[in-house]
Amino acid sequence: MSKVGTLAWATKTNGILSRGEYLVLHKQLITLQLKEYRAWLSYKGFGRTKPLDFDVNDIVIPDSSIALRADELVRDVSSAPLHSHCVRTYVWGYLLGKQAGLTFDPELFYIASILHDLGLVEPHIQKSNCACFAVIGAQAAEAFLLSADWDKAKIGMVFEAISLHLNLDVCATDHFAEAQMLANGAHLDVVGSHYRRLTPHTIGAVLRRFPRDGFLAEIKGQIDNPHHPMTRATMLNGIGFSKLATGNPLNKHQVECHGHL
Repeated sequence: MSKVGTLAWATKTNGILSRGEYLVLHKQLITLQLKEYRAWLSYKGFGRTKPLDFDVNDIVIPDSSIALRADELVRDVSSAPLHSHCVRTYVWGYLLGKQAGLTFDPELFYIASILHDLGLVEPHIQKSNCACFAVIGAQAAEAFLLSADWDKAKIGMVFEAISLHLNLDVCATDHFAEAQMLANGAHLDVVGSHYRRLTPHTIGAVLRRFPRDGFLAEIKGQIDNPHHPMTRATMLNGIGFSKLATGNPLNKHQVECHGHL
């Protein structure tokens, strides 16, 4: 059986989970919770890996032709809060990749990050009642990149990273660095997972440069749209997505930096 979220799985299933796959993803939740506990221990000084303190000005923001075109596309079709979430997903993922010691392609990762929520915008969101929005978004990203005559091997990696990002635990050892970074960056921005892997100074610097204005209301509204009952979006709702998003510790940082959400 192809692993959930991979290109092969997405092509075969359109993102619809079997009951067995649904249970596998719930097991991933336990794995993620254990990792979060280890990160908490490190944050308190009991672990080997320390939170990353990084100068946000040193983050490389790709400005190649294809990166600029991808950014323009998302600006055109997304709300401002959703576009800024895609940018922050890149920034958080970049930092978490550095913290994990991963080697990655900044351009490929940036394009995957910027395009990762195309499945939440018109006209693609209309398909979410019969397919997974992450797979729909991966397909839309693939179509855009093919029309730009980009490298086909890289397009496949972008597709898979976007399709995988709704999994609860994505590891570079099972997939590739950019896939882990995209999932981790998106999860941090949405529900606060991996928060303790970065220092408060670094988090504050990111939010001052890339504020989350209006994002909490935006993402809660997006995920509350009708989704097929056997997709990862529905499963996330079932484990309390809205509550986790509301309790994201980044919300407090946002208020401290900007005075509002």
